[in-house]
Amino acid sequence: MTSTILAEKSDLKILLLPIDELKPHEKGSPLYLELLRREILRDGVLKYPIIADEKTHVIFDGMHRWLVLKSLGYTLMPVILVDAFQNPKIRVGRRRIHRYISDPNGEIAVEKVISAGLSGHLMKPRSTRHFFPFSKFQQINYPLHLLKKRGPQDVSKYLARMTKEKCNLAIKEWLEEILEELGFLTKRKEEVEKELEEFLSRVKNLNDDLSSF
Repeated sequence: MTSTILAEKSDLKILLLPIDELKPHEKGSPLYLELLRREILRDGVLKYPIIADEKTHVIFDGMHRWLVLKSLGYTLMPVILVDAFQNPKIRVGRRRIHRYISDPNGEIAVEKVISAGLSGHLMKPRSTRHFFPFSKFQQINYPLHLLKKRGPQDVSKYLARMTKEKCNLAIKEWLEEILEELGFLTKRKEEVEKELEEFLSRVKNLNDDLSSF
């Protein structure tokens, strides 16, 4: 493996790896691929690195970013490598909300994800959500022209076959999932604010009682 360290943030290293060394674990969505392709070409930079397992190079987060760069013919990819087997705080769920709630039906073993990537038997598009003990939004704004380009690559074997109707349904389900998470966080914020209000009221009452002595 040939790699270049782009940046170090706390205990994370952002590396520049050959794009062909990385392996997807699930199929890509043609719709999301096109949305992201337009954004990346417009910006002229890759905003965020992808995240992959350090031993197997199976991609956990950033599948569509990898697909965009590969399809455009770029040969290098900014990557954060993590040891998925040695870090129990790395979890996989089926929906975004599984970051916050425990649901046995929503948990996916990391081994299953890596097995899919190594075997080539890819999982369905957006069927996994990966949660890390750090923010995955490590913004780097890395210029595309530094990623070395060759001819465009055919990535069709990594894409799911989706009709226009299925693409529209995927958009609807994606929005519903985001709204579900926002609803949970809004409710949780209200609960914490109420807890804070009650605590401050108790403290005030205690201070008032003490001042009367």
